[in-house]
Amino acid sequence: MVEQNRLPERSFKRRFTQATGLTPLEYVHTLRLEEAKQLLETTDFAIDAVANEVGYEDGSFFRRLFRRKVGLSPHAYRLRFSAFRRALAHSSVRPLPDGA
Repeated sequence: MVEQNRLPERSFKRRFTQATGLTPLEYVHTLRLEEAKQLLETTDFAIDAVANEVGYEDGSFFRRLFRRKVGLSPHAYRLRFSAFRRALAHSSVRPLPDGA
């Protein structure tokens, strides 16, 4: 990001943090964790596969970071929110019968 913006690293970090409220690394982690949440809710990928898919090579680092930022382990998150998503899908609006 620093090279693309052609700014000194310190200036880039300062401006980025002022604009987003997050350091560049925190921002990248946030984006990756949001994508991981979606994958955990919608797929049956193994936790290590989810970690790898969103850019983390070390599954244990991913698990620790996920727990610290989200407050649940990836497994617990999947159990809670994939069930919630399925329940919402089953309770969605059903088509009206013919003639209604």
